[in-house]
Amino acid sequence: MKQLIAAFSLLFLVISATAVASSFNARFAFLDKNMDGKISITEAKKDKEVMKQFSDLDVNNDEMISKKEFEAFKP
Repeated sequence: MKQLIAAFSLLFLVISATAVASSFNARFAFLDKNMDGKISITEAKKDKEVMKQFSDLDVNNDEMISKKEFEAFKP
C-alpha cells in the first residue's frame, strides 16, 4: 500500500511539473509575438506583471528576456 501511495505521489508531481512548464511555455509564446525566442520591452508591455519585473528578469541587461531569464518569473 505504501508503494502505491508513493507511486501516485510521484505521478502527481510529474503531472504538476508538466502543467507548470506548459503554462510557462504558453505565456512566453504569447508574449514573444515575433517568435525570436526573446521578449522585448515592447512585447512585455502586454503583461503588467512581466513589465513590473522586466529589469530584474533581464539579467544580462540586453533589454530582452530570454526563455532562460523568463524561468525566474514569479507572478
